[in-house]
Amino acid sequence: VVIPDGVTAMGEYAFSSCTSLTSVTIPDGVTFIRESAFSGCSNLTSVSIPNSVISIEQGAFWGCGRLTDIVLPAHLTTINDSVFYECSSLTSVTIPNGVKSIQRCAFDLCSNLKSVKIPDSVTSIGSEAFIACSSLKDITIPDSVTSIGSDAFSLCTSLESIVIPEGVKTISRGVFGNCKNLK
Repeated sequence: VVIPDGVTAMGEYAFSSCTSLTSVTIPDGVTFIRESAFSGCSNLTSVSIPNSVISIEQGAFWGCGRLTDIVLPAHLTTINDSVFYECSSLTSVTIPNGVKSIQRCAFDLCSNLKSVKIPDSVTSIGSEAFIACSSLKDITIPDSVTSIGSDAFSLCTSLESIVIPEGVKTISRGVFGNCKNLK
């Protein structure tokens, strides 16, 4: 699907559960991808998101199990709740500089996620943000982070190393619970 020029927002549930959808090109000029816009598009493998997008709302790509990689737009300030929940084929993510918050369940159950680059602009990592990312081996939390929510990295069974900066004030319940390979 190629969204035509002139569209400025992708509405809530716009393409939700379109299980035959394999690729989407969103035009420059779109500023919002609303809640669950592409949720349940289980065969979606490719999404082109322009830098004009400033907000990707809750659950926008929930359950897009064949999505392998995503380039996030430069002007995002928040990775909202459950945006990539259960995107089990997602292998790497580079979070743009300028993002301040990775919210609850943002990458929950992204079981093939091996690499995440968190920029220095991030100040908080929400509860269950990376829970059950069972292929994630290492993570560097930038000096800017002051709080890590409960179960943020719980069940990351391949996680071997973590660097926690001195500026972190809150490490909540179960943050690294069941990280059996953490050394």
